[in-house]
Amino acid sequence: MKQWCVAYTQPGKEILACQHLMAQGFSVYLPRFRKMRRHARRVDYVLSALFPRYVFVAIDTETQRWRSVNGTRGVSYLLSADDQPLAVPGGVVERLQAQEEDGEIVPREGLSLLLPGAGLQVVDGPFAGLDAKFESMDGTQRVQLLLNFLGRETRICLPAHAVEAA
Repeated sequence: MKQWCVAYTQPGKEILACQHLMAQGFSVYLPRFRKMRRHARRVDYVLSALFPRYVFVAIDTETQRWRSVNGTRGVSYLLSADDQPLAVPGGVVERLQAQEEDGEIVPREGLSLLLPGAGLQVVDGPFAGLDAKFESMDGTQRVQLLLNFLGRETRICLPAHAVEAA
């Protein structure tokens, strides 16, 4: 029976790893989202890995030669314990796939890819460089968070593009 496992890839090689894994007959899933990229006063959007350096691989440990994943171009290693690949809890990949539209993860109103309390870092604006904790996301693409500021947590609201996972 196939189960979803996780391969840890080389930096920036998620797509290469997917191509080579598929060439070996494995089913793979690379969740991606549209990320805002700013450079020299220009803003554009690019598809970026939701989990940088991680790729989901469907493996049947009884019938497939799963150890070949470790020697695949772009893959550093398959996450495993006790000489067996670690399985992703049931439904995780399916929930991610359900949030996908046209090959990218699209957070729906009321849903968030982050859990409350998840660590964030402010990357834009006057609070850039400070650490925060995720609280919620409203329908206008603004993030409610607790900012660690002057030794205490302060509740603030910032545009989603101003924060990233820590």
